[in-house]
Amino acid sequence: MNWPGSRADEMVSTETEKRRRRWPYWTAGVFVLIVAGVGLYVWAQVRELTSSKYNVINYTVPSSPHLVAGQGETIYRIDPTKSALTYAVEEKLFGQDAHRAQGSTNGISGDIAINTANPAASRVGQIVVNVEQLHSDNNLRDARLRAANLSSHDFPLAYLTVSDFTGMPTTFVPDKPSHFKIQSQLTVKKTPAPVTWDVDATLDGGTLFATATAHVKMSTFGIGPISIAGLVSTSDDVTLTMKLTAEDPSKFTVPTAIAAPPGVPRSGDSPSFKQVVMPALQANCASCHMSGQVGSAHWTLDTAGDAAKVSDGIGTVVQAKYMPPWPASQVGVELTHSKQLDPKTLAAIVKWSKAGGPLDVPDSTKITPTKGPQGTPPRRDVVMRMPQAYTGSLANPNDYRCFVLDPHITKPTFMTGYAVTPGNPSEIHHVQIFHIDQSQVEASANISGKDGKPGWSCYTGPSLPSRGRDRTVVKPNTPQPSSGLRRRGFTGQPGLIAGWVPGQDPVIYSMNSGILMQPGDALVFQVHYHYTTTPKPDRSTVAIQLDPGTAPIKKLEIVNPIAPVEIPCMPGVVAPLCDRNAALRDDARLYGPAGSFIEPGLLGLCGKTAAELAANFKDGIAHTTCDTKVPFSGTITGTLGHMHTLGKTFRFTLDPGLPTQKVLLDIPVWNFDWQMNYEIKKPIHVEAGQTIRMECSWDRSLEPNRAPKYIVFAEGTEDEMCFGTYAIIPDDQS
Repeated sequence: MNWPGSRADEMVSTETEKRRRRWPYWTAGVFVLIVAGVGLYVWAQVRELTSSKYNVINYTVPSSPHLVAGQGETIYRIDPTKSALTYAVEEKLFGQDAHRAQGSTNGISGDIAINTANPAASRVGQIVVNVEQLHSDNNLRDARLRAANLSSHDFPLAYLTVSDFTGMPTTFVPDKPSHFKIQSQLTVKKTPAPVTWDVDATLDGGTLFATATAHVKMSTFGIGPISIAGLVSTSDDVTLTMKLTAEDPSKFTVPTAIAAPPGVPRSGDSPSFKQVVMPALQANCASCHMSGQVGSAHWTLDTAGDAAKVSDGIGTVVQAKYMPPWPASQVGVELTHSKQLDPKTLAAIVKWSKAGGPLDVPDSTKITPTKGPQGTPPRRDVVMRMPQAYTGSLANPNDYRCFVLDPHITKPTFMTGYAVTPGNPSEIHHVQIFHIDQSQVEASANISGKDGKPGWSCYTGPSLPSRGRDRTVVKPNTPQPSSGLRRRGFTGQPGLIAGWVPGQDPVIYSMNSGILMQPGDALVFQVHYHYTTTPKPDRSTVAIQLDPGTAPIKKLEIVNPIAPVEIPCMPGVVAPLCDRNAALRDDARLYGPAGSFIEPGLLGLCGKTAAELAANFKDGIAHTTCDTKVPFSGTITGTLGHMHTLGKTFRFTLDPGLPTQKVLLDIPVWNFDWQMNYEIKKPIHVEAGQTIRMECSWDRSLEPNRAPKYIVFAEGTEDEMCFGTYAIIPDDQS
């Protein structure tokens, strides 16, 4: 086998297997429209959630300026072994009631100069706190704070500078508490903000005892609130408490070192890691989380030590049923290949976690997958790589780029499976794959590379003349009319057959089906890049499984209903882009004419008005719905739903409101990171004209710090979509 890219067209062919492995493991409806996330690449929300590097902490006392006693003053130096700063925040974990989460650090230092004769003249030196040492009862929470909120590897220290006192007593009476307020400036991640503390202090000989409490907002310092869709969310409000013991260094030796915090009390009763937990991890987690796989961006599971370091986190996500991922509910038709753990396995992993993650094997023991979540992968009969490396620009943070990939089809051939390998997953929001004919291949030569870069800009799709089922030419980027005939025959983007988005696995089309390709046909590889740092060169890859056109394989088609999006700004929020018309003009500026005409077209297609949908916006929750008709009789084999990071719920319903109603897909808690393909266990035969209803809802509270803008269906990372697919094998196979 030649390495991909060794030929100019980047095609590598392998010998076709004599026996076709046709395992119906995943649905045929495998792609999304225009996938986007939030300002950061969505995986960055959890990409190092359980990274082991954020669990290696240096427990040292930070340095702070020492004060020199003035007339009438006594210096008290904070004893870090007897002092702590604690945070408390409301936390809501999936499947559990809200509770108060707390964490603390003993890495605190500073001097306080007390003037007992004139307390108002007392001084507080700069207090320095090591926030990287913050620890709680859950190492997943701690890793999350360090990695994504506090960025504590880069900003380990917080600084408190006192500016004034209010309500100081006229004198300090030994052993009698005094209450007063302190005005200060608190700096976290180089972000300063004023903070007022309520203080209770007592002098006892050569020791000062003080408790100081303040209320701050995480958003003030750009560290929250925390929101990991489907797993956990927190309030913005945090209570900070400093419990200080400061001693006169002339009378006491103040420690300058601290030890790591004691571990959380653990049960000694644990199942064997080797015999019980490790096999479960190998069967359900390793194939996704081993180095180089999609889940390794969240947590790398290569060894037993990797598992032990984040045992709390494993127990948390497993008990919450956040992992292994399976967002679909049991409402509606039965789906195959659920990734959910059986109750016995789940209980064993949670029990091991609560016991502290003990190992009965060496830390270096390899964790190797015993099976993949998608079953047997597709063959890599043809591997195609982007013709040239593409490097975008920060000037265009949402860059949609199309590239032609030629599998060199010389006779009728079925594409029966595929696997996409994104070159730079941290920069790629999605990939879409379009099937084009020879005339479109020729047309692409007129636009590819014309701007001096590989491929061409393609926000709404390849923008190549396409032919519908009746072979009439359909102009690209044309808004859909609202006529009943068009609604009946609406199938979505012409030629869209496959793709990749976070959470998707390689695919073999189910029910012995595939995409029929004719001589000269090719694929358009559309990539949505989203840049937050300097772009890197990308050469993503797609491998496809091919079978002869003479094989007994059924032709497959993809239908992708699309619905309008109308999400106003929150009440009372005033900003230029909160005006709907201004937002549409801004979308046209960002994405070209399609940025402003897609939403009106969808409103017409679905028989809705912007005012109607906006009127349903309440408490930050927006809803939409759209009924479309099944375009032709056939058998539906699978479904997929797609929204962005404000997504709350998604549902597909066949024959809504009728006795024959069937829910094809229900996702009660949307999770952008796991946009899976769902195969229907018993495929459903449908007749042309039956109604399929798609329903989406969004929740602005999931990203309270998002820049205010009236949100419509658009292609950027800060926009939203209501989009789905269903795979259908037509009765008419001509």
